[in-house]
Amino acid sequence: MHHIKTFSWILFLLGCSSRYADAKQADPTIRNCGDPQNIYLPPTATNTSERLAALRAEMEKNGYMAYIVPSEDEHLSEYVAPRDKKRVWITGFTGSSGLAAVTTTKAAVWTDGRYFLQAEQQLDCNWILMKIGEPGVISVEEWISQELQRSEVVAASPFVFSIESWLLYDSYFAKSGHMFNQSIPDLIDGIWEDRPPVSGTKIFQLPIEYAGKTWESKISDVRMRMGDYDADYLLLTKLEENCWLFNLRGDEISGTPIFTSYTLVGRSGGIALYLNTTRFGLSPDLSDYLNPEDCEIRGVCVETKELEFVRNDLLNLSSSSKVWMSSESTTYGMYSAIPLERQIQNESPVKVPKAVKNDVEVQGMKQAHIYDAVALCEYLYWLEQNVPSGIVDEISGAEKLKSLRLAQPKSKGLSFGSISAVGPNAAVIHYGTSPKTNRNLTVNEIYLVDSGGQYYEGTTDVTRTLHFGTPTAFEIEAYTRVLMGMINIETAIFPSTLDGNDIDILARQHLYDVGLDFRHSTGHGIGHYLSIHEYPPGIGRAQAEGYPLQPGMFTSNEPGYYEEGKFGIRLENIVTVEKANTKYNFGEYDYLKMTPVTLVPFQKKLIDIDLLSNKQLNYLNDYHARVLEEVGKEANAQRKEELYQWLADVTTPVIRNGSSKATPVFIVFIFSLYLSTIRQF
Repeated sequence: MHHIKTFSWILFLLGCSSRYADAKQADPTIRNCGDPQNIYLPPTATNTSERLAALRAEMEKNGYMAYIVPSEDEHLSEYVAPRDKKRVWITGFTGSSGLAAVTTTKAAVWTDGRYFLQAEQQLDCNWILMKIGEPGVISVEEWISQELQRSEVVAASPFVFSIESWLLYDSYFAKSGHMFNQSIPDLIDGIWEDRPPVSGTKIFQLPIEYAGKTWESKISDVRMRMGDYDADYLLLTKLEENCWLFNLRGDEISGTPIFTSYTLVGRSGGIALYLNTTRFGLSPDLSDYLNPEDCEIRGVCVETKELEFVRNDLLNLSSSSKVWMSSESTTYGMYSAIPLERQIQNESPVKVPKAVKNDVEVQGMKQAHIYDAVALCEYLYWLEQNVPSGIVDEISGAEKLKSLRLAQPKSKGLSFGSISAVGPNAAVIHYGTSPKTNRNLTVNEIYLVDSGGQYYEGTTDVTRTLHFGTPTAFEIEAYTRVLMGMINIETAIFPSTLDGNDIDILARQHLYDVGLDFRHSTGHGIGHYLSIHEYPPGIGRAQAEGYPLQPGMFTSNEPGYYEEGKFGIRLENIVTVEKANTKYNFGEYDYLKMTPVTLVPFQKKLIDIDLLSNKQLNYLNDYHARVLEEVGKEANAQRKEELYQWLADVTTPVIRNGSSKATPVFIVFIFSLYLSTIRQF
């Protein structure tokens, strides 16, 4: 073992890339791997030498010359439980998106623009950072093929790759003269000695008054789709899909109310829900819920089974039965249990229905954002009072916001850990607050807070950027151009034939005008008391391509701008897709619009109103009028008089000669101010 450690340390030095030679001088929070004699690692970096040595020892035993470790778990989740964060453990990089590849002498991580800075802060010099989309950056399969000799073996666990991605890798490596082997068990399982235990303590029902539709009716809809494709069975592996289908929720993953599960639905009878029965068990109420009195007559009895039995049950299905499994959300490990000629590989029949919220879910999402806005507005008011005193830092700020959210009567927790970021930390798109990087909020730097909550009514995700002193002219311009892009999306009317990628340019237009941009999508779908990232809805990302936006879908609208080492700006509203009323109807298809359900004011000192068009300025005033009307009403209902007055102050209309008109919402705003004045007396 001593020799392995020594060898790993030599590789650690040799693996450092010269392209980071000036990193320490440019920003002391990121690694400097340019000079092996003068390596600099920030305190946020993890030493992975021993972990890589252990993995390479296992690779040698199995004859593998390269090993691939993705971010996903066995359900291809974006957000995974602590014990399933294998890529995080082997690399030290905690971003939710990434792919690691390890050869006998090198190691590399691929990630997208959201995480470039974060990766530089967390990786040690064992790792080459491959910035996806940057010039000259090749794919993982190309990199491995360059590093290996022909006929050498590449391996990975088949239970953490989708059918689609595994077959693509297999095809590529076959053409390049390499073998792609299934590693069962996963090599990481055998070397991760302090692996966290299984998490989660409960499974519970989402009441029908919030779900809006019974699980039995959802099963009926699914079976109709199965009939369209002559499928005898449907396998669902996505955790959010299983939870949505049965109107059940759990607590296995922080911020996302789901539980580990599989579902096998028979078209003519027989429904199996696979879960960790030894850990959770089923309460009598839950057992009765899944097996109502007449379930046998209606063919909706649900048998609960242990997780480990699902693959064996697939193997034992009738040799004539056809099984529907999504190519994008089923792992290759499950896929290989059913012969290809008996498979139906269409996308999941639950995917789009889950994303198109029913009327009850739509109203719930709107209400959840009003509850949530009360908490966030309380936080913004508190910051204005306390930041100038120098007593608030990123961590204490995030804790204060958490306490305000949890104090909301309808709160069911956070939807993710808040991003509370000041100055250069705000330039890290998915910054994770920690004691090692914690900074004080001051009157001299921009502050970005990205946060969200969970409610039975729905899930929230909102970002605001603030300055508590005097912002620079460039900060004001950047903020204003980001806001203008957000307003463009929320004032656009577009044909129902378009998907989210088609309207992305609207969010970037005013940044492009002056040569600015941002390295993340403009928007992602959001679940109903589920995950903060839900696809296919979205704006400007591959997942949105090919899926026209539909009324009832919800997506974020979050343009930004990030100045490395200085500041970051992001503004995020959740919007719902609605049908627009248009004067004409060319093409005989519907026209759509995006209406915000997030109702939190923007900081006017950061807005250059001379850059805004009349339409944008009127929209901003109308938006602020809605904030006062709807959030103010809830603040008053919760007896938060000071908060209401703060809302009245920060939502006063911005008036520019010849630009503002008295829209109906603006008139309501003036009337609300009048009522507020009456209350004072």
